[in-house]
Amino acid sequence: MSNKSVYRLEEIDPGNLYIAGRKCCGLGEMLRNNLPVPPGFAVSLYAYQKFIDETGVGKEILAYFEKNEQKMKEDVGLFEEAHVYIDGLINSKPMPAEIEEDILNHYRELCQKCQVENVNVAVRSSGPVSMPGQFDTFLNVKGEKALIEHVIKVWASSFNARAISYRLQRNMPIESSPIGVAVLKMVNAKSSGVMFTLDPLNGDRSRIFIEGSWGLGESLVSGQVTPDKYTVDKVLMSINKRVICNKAIEMNFDPEGNIVPVDIEPERQNVSCLSDKEVLQVACLGKRVEQYYKLPQDVEWAVDKDFTFPDNVFLLQTRPETIWNKKEAKPIVEPKKSALEYIVGNLVAGKKFG
Repeated sequence: MSNKSVYRLEEIDPGNLYIAGRKCCGLGEMLRNNLPVPPGFAVSLYAYQKFIDETGVGKEILAYFEKNEQKMKEDVGLFEEAHVYIDGLINSKPMPAEIEEDILNHYRELCQKCQVENVNVAVRSSGPVSMPGQFDTFLNVKGEKALIEHVIKVWASSFNARAISYRLQRNMPIESSPIGVAVLKMVNAKSSGVMFTLDPLNGDRSRIFIEGSWGLGESLVSGQVTPDKYTVDKVLMSINKRVICNKAIEMNFDPEGNIVPVDIEPERQNVSCLSDKEVLQVACLGKRVEQYYKLPQDVEWAVDKDFTFPDNVFLLQTRPETIWNKKEAKPIVEPKKSALEYIVGNLVAGKKFG
C-alpha cells in the first residue's frame, strides 16, 4: 500500500487495486485511454488506514469484535447493532489534519477546473476486493465541510451490516476493511443507465444491450422505473431493437440539492430517454472499453444536460460482466477436411473417382 493520501485518478497504477480500490483504478485506466470520465480524484486506502490508526478507532473496533464476534456468528440480528455502534465511533472522530488538507487541495483544484466555486461531487466507495453494493455512495455533495464529512461516512460504511455479514460469511477479517473513495464531479444527468457489451439474456457477444431512464440512475437501480431498452449490433453499429417504456418519475435534485423523485410531464413519459445518436455513442464507448479490457463489460453511463453531443456522454464505472464471463469456453474442435483436401488426398493415394 502506498503512503500517499490522495491521487489524481490518472496517476493510479492500473495494476494495483490496493492504492485506492477497483473503482478508482478503473476510472484512472479509462482516463488514460481518453474515455470520457467525469473529472475527479481518489482518496487512498492509506488515508483510510491512517485515519483508523491515528484516531485510535481501530483499537476500539477490534475490542468490540473480540467481545462480540462469536455472538454475531450465532445471531445475524447483531450485525445492525454492530454497524450502529461502529458508525457512531468513526463519525465522531476528526479527520487527521494532513489528510484533510490534501483532500481539500484536490477539491479546490477540481473547482478551478470546473470553473465553479463549490462544485457538486459524487463521493463513491472503492473497495480493493469485489463486494458489489456493500458500501455507501453519496451524490450531490457540495462544499469543503460536507466533502470531508462524506468521505468519513464512506469509510464508516465498510462496517455496515451488509459488509460485516459479507466478510463473516467468507472468513475475511471482520475488524478491518480498508476502502478507497472516488470523488467525481457530479454529472447533471438528463438520462442515465447501464450497458452490457453482450446480450445478458443469452451471452451473445455480437450485441450491446443498453438500459436507461430519465434523470439520475437511482430510479433505475431502485426499480421505481421500468427502463427503456436498446439492442445494438456490435459489428454494424446499428440499433436492432428498442423498447420504450412509460417512465412516470425521474430522480433529480431539489432546490436544496437533495436527490428526490420528480414527476415527469405526460408528454415525456413515453419518449425515448436517448436519441439514436446518443444510443450509438454509448455503444461505441462500450465497445472501446471492452476492446481495452478484452472482456465483456458492465458499464454505468450518463448523459449530462450541461454539455452538447457527443461531449455529453460520460462513463461512470466499468467492471467485468459477472455471468457470461464465468462460462467455460468450449474447447476448439479441429475443423474437418474440406472437400477439396479430401479429393486431393485420395488422388495422391491412388484412388479414382467414378
